[in-house]
Amino acid sequence: MAGFVYFTDEQKQRANEVDLEDFLSRQGEKLLRSGREKRLASDHSITVRGNRWYDHAAGTGGCAIDFVQMRYNSTFPEAVTLLLGGEQGQAYRASAPEQEKEQKPFALPKANQDMRRVYAYLTKTRCLDREVVSAFAKEKIIYEDAKYHNAVFVGYDADGTARHAHKRGSYTKGDAFKGNVDGSDPRYSFRYLGKGNTAYVFEAPIDMLSFITFHKKDWQENSYVALNGISAHAMLQLLKDQPRIDTVVLCLDHDPAGIENSYRLADAVKESQGNIRVRMLQPANKDWNEDLKAENGIEPIPAQEHPGISECRAWCGILKEMAESIAPKYATAESLKRYHFGIYQTLKEGTGTEQLEDAFDGDGLLLAGIAVRIMEKYGRELGREVTSGQIIDNLCGRYRPHKDKGSLKSRLADLQEAFEGVMACFAGAGPETDAEKETLVKKCVGLTMECIRAHIFVAGKMQDLKQQMQKQQEQKQQGQEQQEQQKLQKQEGGIAQVCSQS
Repeated sequence: MAGFVYFTDEQKQRANEVDLEDFLSRQGEKLLRSGREKRLASDHSITVRGNRWYDHAAGTGGCAIDFVQMRYNSTFPEAVTLLLGGEQGQAYRASAPEQEKEQKPFALPKANQDMRRVYAYLTKTRCLDREVVSAFAKEKIIYEDAKYHNAVFVGYDADGTARHAHKRGSYTKGDAFKGNVDGSDPRYSFRYLGKGNTAYVFEAPIDMLSFITFHKKDWQENSYVALNGISAHAMLQLLKDQPRIDTVVLCLDHDPAGIENSYRLADAVKESQGNIRVRMLQPANKDWNEDLKAENGIEPIPAQEHPGISECRAWCGILKEMAESIAPKYATAESLKRYHFGIYQTLKEGTGTEQLEDAFDGDGLLLAGIAVRIMEKYGRELGREVTSGQIIDNLCGRYRPHKDKGSLKSRLADLQEAFEGVMACFAGAGPETDAEKETLVKKCVGLTMECIRAHIFVAGKMQDLKQQMQKQQEQKQQGQEQQEQQKLQKQEGGIAQVCSQS
């Protein structure tokens, strides 16, 4: 069978036992420590440990092979080949056998006699309002542990029983310790239950307290929860315990990971509580505590926009101009065929990133622009007076970066499928009934979105290539400077030797 790849059982087992931390590090992925696991910096919902992985947002996980299939949109043979390193060069490290660890019962750390260190850390270093901290301390939701003087943020269930505790080091030098107490129930992380109908959701306790510091007036009326990560468990439990809530405000970090996780959590709310309104509220800087630091004259860590969303907005702005320049008479199936063929051939041939970028800035824009014009034309026939610009704004708002995963191969397949769906609507006499026209408009929405996603993918690869080239250039320049410095030192050494001999 053409294209068939045979692997022995030993090879498949070896691939499935690859240590994912070692594998991901060599793929250029940045990993963050999360207790005994590592969390992907590019996707905080995914944690790895040994050869195991788990996607906390999707509720799925497994071993190394299905991780590569999921993460890189690979087939089984492609995943095994990648994990085996193509059977060339240095092999990836195998994961160590998992040691069975007895689950400790949950118990709060012993409290210190006072909270001087934690108060100083929270109010001076983290700039939190003293009255806010005191309110939580009075309810024993925050305290200082006796052994290490960590700040302990306690999570209680609806009956007032402590079920979760998150520890945060109060020392200000180096990376502060943080982690959950063994046996903590993730459904009951640090939270405050108010009597109002609005719940605010944060990544970490200090973010939550910083936000309350900014909005002190009647803050007790609302409910708040810190996820200690991005899992939806604590947020969904709060909604279950507070059935009066009708609005959820997602206040996660203003960086690519926080933005993606906001969309994930919004999906989780809609799936479980379809009648609840969801809003997103971003800090001006990286997180709410950085905003608070800026208010107090401390240099904050700046916000980072999501590159996919930024690219989507930029390309859709160009797409508006392109669509408006296309005469209505060209809003036809024949026009779609012409420009789809050009971009499809470029993708199929697998040419360089620069050629792919040129293809989407040419044929890709025209393909999407014609699809938009078709939507505009048949929308009018259905009684909807919507301009091409309004259609594109709507499509841009539909882009969801957390769902935009895959490879160039998947882009090619999705684009082809969307194109064939539109072409099927023009078969025979073409769309005549209102139902047929509605179907055509929906299929054109899909085709335009695939053009947008494909462009974002190629633009991202192009950016990675530019950064790689820049890094190589910087390394080359550093090497040349070191050589010049060594040469100069050698010359100076020779001169000093001559002088000493004379």
